[in-house]
Amino acid sequence: MSFFPVLIELENEPCLIAGGGAIALHKAEVLLKEGAKVTVVAPEVCKELEALPLKIEKRYVRTEDALDKLLVVDASGSKEAEELLSKACSEHHIPYICSGHGDACTAIFPAIFRKGRTTVAVSSLGASPPASAWLRDELAGYVPENMDLILERMAELRKLAKENIDTQEKRKEFFHRSLAAMLEDGHILSDAEAEEILRGSKE
Repeated sequence: MSFFPVLIELENEPCLIAGGGAIALHKAEVLLKEGAKVTVVAPEVCKELEALPLKIEKRYVRTEDALDKLLVVDASGSKEAEELLSKACSEHHIPYICSGHGDACTAIFPAIFRKGRTTVAVSSLGASPPASAWLRDELAGYVPENMDLILERMAELRKLAKENIDTQEKRKEFFHRSLAAMLEDGHILSDAEAEEILRGSKE
């Protein structure tokens, strides 16, 4: 398997979950948190799922359930559902996540950490979700509390670099030195400090 990590926008996008148990509940909570429009299809649905703001169809999943979706999650545990949905998603190029059957997946839910604009996503490609969660938590500890302020300042410095540095290599050096300075002690570069780093990068 070879998976390339990509961040996608799920706000107001239709997503399907096949299955009505605890795994389906977890996946639904994740997708709803991202603003997705979730439809759950399963003969039986747990009461926790029924309490969520999503659409529920109490029946067996059908091919057409997947065709207008941005993402399909199979938490049914059914081999028949897996064969049906994986075939439909493959034919229509729809990302397909199948809980417990990694070989059928064309997409994977990573372990996610967010702090403002910063997103950390870790996957073991299905080998060990607990290991992914552990590594995510370890990496999260390296994200400064004021990371959003640092990112805002870096965005401002991009304009300064474009206006004052004429080569991509020197701009890259300026960005790296500026970021390193802010990460070292957490303070946001003043205009004077940025100008000093700028002069050094231009030499």
